[in-house]
Amino acid sequence: MASAVDTLNKNRDALIQGLREIPAIGEILGGNHANFVLAQVLDESGRPSNTRAVEVYRTMAESRGVVVRYRGNEKGCEGCLRVTVGTEEECRQAVDQMKQLLA
Repeated sequence: MASAVDTLNKNRDALIQGLREIPAIGEILGGNHANFVLAQVLDESGRPSNTRAVEVYRTMAESRGVVVRYRGNEKGCEGCLRVTVGTEEECRQAVDQMKQLLA
């Protein structure tokens, strides 16, 4: 179990680092001690954007099979997507796809 937790923590840290490198990603919210990351999607003005987050969600979750959920309607989560921490490769693919969609 300790090995699985170590792997999860490593993959979550890499996911957070990758998301922080995307200019259209704002804050990473929460303590991030779970198997997911909550990230703000920003509009061109740098404000959290539910519209843009929904577009990214629909493309990633519905068309590309990435485990991501839209959370913009929840209190304090404007423009947020919940990205599940997966394998190292799955995390890398999630970041790469978000980079493409938010470019």
